[in-house]
Amino acid sequence: MKQSRCRQQNRGSTLVEMTVCFVLLGIFMSVAAVVLTNIVNVYYDVKGESYGRQVSNILLAKVCGEIEGARISEADTYSLPVIFQDPTDALAGNRSGYKMDLYDRTDTHIQIYAEDGELKIRYLEINPPKEDSSDAYKAAHRDEVIWTFDEAVYQGYELKSLRFVPADQGVAEGTEENRALEDAAYSFTAAENDYPSNVVGVYMTLESPKYGEFYAYRYVKLYNINREDLADFVIELKTATDYDRN
Repeated sequence: MKQSRCRQQNRGSTLVEMTVCFVLLGIFMSVAAVVLTNIVNVYYDVKGESYGRQVSNILLAKVCGEIEGARISEADTYSLPVIFQDPTDALAGNRSGYKMDLYDRTDTHIQIYAEDGELKIRYLEINPPKEDSSDAYKAAHRDEVIWTFDEAVYQGYELKSLRFVPADQGVAEGTEENRALEDAAYSFTAAENDYPSNVVGVYMTLESPKYGEFYAYRYVKLYNINREDLADFVIELKTATDYDRN
């Protein structure tokens, strides 16, 4: 009798019990995998947005810093900033452009654009009158320079698109390259907004193979160009493949 009780107490698990155990374990592991995957995805989304915000803030600060100091130049018949458009954009009625040409606060002729995934600022050649003395000419002359940020600033992102919009003109159509511009543009029209003519919208799209796309925009006022200076005209939109002014 005692041996029978001992055998009953020490008997192993049945096949059914083991099957149920493995099924429950599989369910728990599947749930845990889903939860962990979601946590990892959220982590990378937050991390990517944080990096994107940091990069866009750095790029926008540089771009807007140059634009807000724009001034009317006495050295060129084109005295106000110009936004260059792609011919396709112009035909579609898009009121935006991908390159901005202006004179900065030091009266230096510059162009701001995106190329090869980077922000580039082209400081055109400074070439004083030839009648200056040789020493004065050499001191005043400067070769053309294309300025860029160090690659580490981008934290794995590329500048996919950079767009400039005269804020008082609105946007007739959105652009495929920049959904942030498209979404924001549809929120106002030239007739409805009350931006002054010396305000420019700057829109950019960053892209990372790891974090995806990040959109950012900012409006900037040209403080050295007031409304009186803009009484007869506004920031121009021009269609050109050659950005140099003749």
